[in-house]
Amino acid sequence: MDYKKTAREVLNSVGGNENINSVIHCVTRLRFKLKDHQLPDKEQIKQIDGVITVVESGGQFQVVIGNEVPKVYEALLETMGVKPDQVNQEEQSNEKSSLFSRFVDVISGVFMPVVGVLAAVGILKGLLALCTSMGWMTDQMGTYKILYATADAMFYFFPVILGFSAGKKFGGNPYLSAVLGAALVYPTMTAAFTDKTALTFLTIPVVLINYTSSVIPIIIGAFLAAKVEKLISKYAPTSIKMFIVPLLTLAIISPIVFLVVGPVSTIISDGLANGSMWIYHLSPAAAGLVLAGFWQAIIIFGLHWAFIPILLNNVVTNGFDPINGMLFCTTFAQTGAAFAIALKSRDPKLKPIATSASIAGLMGVTEPAIYGVTLPTKKPFILASIAAGIGGATAGLLGSTAYGFASGGIFGIPMFINPKGIDAGFTGFIISLVVAFVLAFILTYLFGYKNAKPAPEIKVADESKVEEKVVFSPLNGELIPLSAVKDEAFSSGAMGQGAAVIPKEGVAYAPFNGTVVTVFKTKHAIGLISEDGVELLIHIGINTVSLKGKHFTSFVSEGDTIQKGDKLVEFDPQAITDEGYDITTSVIVTNTAVYTDIIVENGAEIHAGEHLLKIR
Repeated sequence: MDYKKTAREVLNSVGGNENINSVIHCVTRLRFKLKDHQLPDKEQIKQIDGVITVVESGGQFQVVIGNEVPKVYEALLETMGVKPDQVNQEEQSNEKSSLFSRFVDVISGVFMPVVGVLAAVGILKGLLALCTSMGWMTDQMGTYKILYATADAMFYFFPVILGFSAGKKFGGNPYLSAVLGAALVYPTMTAAFTDKTALTFLTIPVVLINYTSSVIPIIIGAFLAAKVEKLISKYAPTSIKMFIVPLLTLAIISPIVFLVVGPVSTIISDGLANGSMWIYHLSPAAAGLVLAGFWQAIIIFGLHWAFIPILLNNVVTNGFDPINGMLFCTTFAQTGAAFAIALKSRDPKLKPIATSASIAGLMGVTEPAIYGVTLPTKKPFILASIAAGIGGATAGLLGSTAYGFASGGIFGIPMFINPKGIDAGFTGFIISLVVAFVLAFILTYLFGYKNAKPAPEIKVADESKVEEKVVFSPLNGELIPLSAVKDEAFSSGAMGQGAAVIPKEGVAYAPFNGTVVTVFKTKHAIGLISEDGVELLIHIGINTVSLKGKHFTSFVSEGDTIQKGDKLVEFDPQAITDEGYDITTSVIVTNTAVYTDIIVENGAEIHAGEHLLKIR
């Protein structure tokens, strides 16, 4: 993939710099916040080399790239001529998104930068638990202590790290909000909580809480800090703004966080944890069936970010999270379906995509499997979701539990090992993965995917027969000789004999009863074969392949049976002409050699459905 070329084409397709409020990337996607969501041409973007698909969700315009997204993102910023910290300072959009969309946008913006590190430390803690349960290490060994400190530091100082991330998201000074997070976990404050020491601020009692590993207090605090900082900065004298703004912001917000935000948000945190556990305990199997069954669909719409605070909050509040224990198998279900297609498919294009998607899925990245394999083939996605639901129900029934936070895939498995040692919950977790993968594989292999029927056998005309065959005009327009077409490949007759039409309207219809043999990716050309063996190429315009499908809409696919007059393709003649292309359409009999004569009807004007060619 040419990263710069892909980035340049994506940037042009979304409307350029002037239409972008902000752009970030996750594991597989470029996530744009656009001023005008109607401007991008989704179909055009999907044709760009390196783009898997396009998704709009949660107020974001998401271009799915796959594993190469970091390099495309880097090339994109270079093409835009901005630095990462500049492009992510989000401006206000003219459109008012829904409250839920804004919530999803905030959560994804705050947590996205730290998800990779969260996954890494979660896996490291899981591996340490495995080592101790197998007797390879003890928790008194120096090696263990150093690695555990490295893994646990992320969770212990989570308010500091989230403070920085949230500060950037809310447009404030990230170092200021990081200091605010550090204050929450400052040793003196933590010791006061442990020792139950009474504290007051200006005679107002402070409710002491242990904020280590907390999530919600610092996010709210960072939001308030950003608002206060901007307000103070607006009125502060320029000569002292550098220090007076952070000074006053911290002096105002820090007490508010300790006195109000912390206690209230802690109640919210406990409520979320208790609420999710209450739902879970109603029926773990039913909860797993529903959540895991719909989880990949939720991810497609980008709504999974709304669940992230709950999953993390369960870990930091309870020390474990059963919800993620039920959801983890979903990546294995989609991977199992993709693997079944990789083994069964004879499609030279789909097979390598499914194979690489299966490998990526085992690593925890399911977008290639979903967008490149199971969704396009439809039924495998549904069957994989059913398998995921059964796997989730199994995990819920057997008590599978996560003891950290990590993305899917085989590397996240150690995260589900109880720090006290391997238990029945971990065994149930492994069973849920096997159930999801194997069931999705079997269902897809047996019922979810069928290889396309082989291309229809081309009927070769018998030269001894002189029966006349007719090709009707696929277009309304001006009839001209093929030799007048300004493209030597057509005018010379090298591709076969036929005629040409300068269209007066942008619709091409089936010129006979037959079968669609080929629909070019760019939709500007279609290959057909009639019931009596005439092979025909309809090529709309000259060099219009360069439009990459822009201004074209196809209504048929390879292998479709067509009847005379069926709509094949729509196109915009004026738009194509405005872009500098000749719209002259060639209608060519590509198996000319098997016929004695091809006669073009006389006349300057022709209408769709009228006789165009007589073939003997």
